[in-house]
Amino acid sequence: MATLEDLDFPKAVLMRMIKSSLPDTIAIQKEARSAVSKSATVFVSYLAAAANDCARTDGRKTIMPNDVYRALEAVGLAEFVPELVVQLEKHSVLVKEKKEAAAKDKAEKEEETETDDERGEAVEPVDEADAEPVGEADAEPVDETIAETVGETIAET
Repeated sequence: MATLEDLDFPKAVLMRMIKSSLPDTIAIQKEARSAVSKSATVFVSYLAAAANDCARTDGRKTIMPNDVYRALEAVGLAEFVPELVVQLEKHSVLVKEKKEAAAKDKAEKEEETETDDERGEAVEPVDEADAEPVGEADAEPVDETIAETVGETIAET
């Protein structure tokens, strides 16, 4: 199992979070970013452990959102629960909308493919390794007598 020293939030994500919560006129030192990162790691680990305790108290092995809310209350951060509930609901709605949009796009693409199949217009992907070069393969076969006559005429001149 990884220790807290081994765990860190991705730097880019952490910097976006820090920048979005500070005014544009504020700079943050490298050591301060590191301190925020370690603090966030410790906080998330502590909150997860407290939420796990809440789940086990209810006889479950799976942490549910209500376990996190109860853990926040247990660690003295009850004032964050209402906003967390709102944000989690917004996130759930966004995820649901994305899934529905993806399913709709997939269904439309399948419908287009079926329509093309019915018309006989479906285009199968071509493997370039199997493709024949344009030119010789597409040319009409040449009558050998014409080729010989042309060759003799050229040789005579």
